[in-house]
Amino acid sequence: MKNFLFASACAILVIGAAQASDDFHAEKYHQSNCTGCHDSKVYTRSNRRVSSLPGLESQVRMCDANLGKKLFDDDILSLTQYLNDNYYHFKQ
Repeated sequence: MKNFLFASACAILVIGAAQASDDFHAEKYHQSNCTGCHDSKVYTRSNRRVSSLPGLESQVRMCDANLGKKLFDDDILSLTQYLNDNYYHFKQ
């Protein structure tokens, strides 16, 4: 019985996390959370800090941690993909 309850609780948590992540829209999130600290020039300047796709993901994770937003991994990846598609254009 304990195993069933534990498995049920885990399933509920996974389903809840997946639903929360399904509602994430990278472009809207970027506009409402990222542009408050900087504009798009930070992505396009010649001496930008980020120089690779893994570096971009790392930077997105650092910003998430600094803001205390605690995004899901899928949302971090979605935001990273949005930034790459629209600004960085690193090869996948």
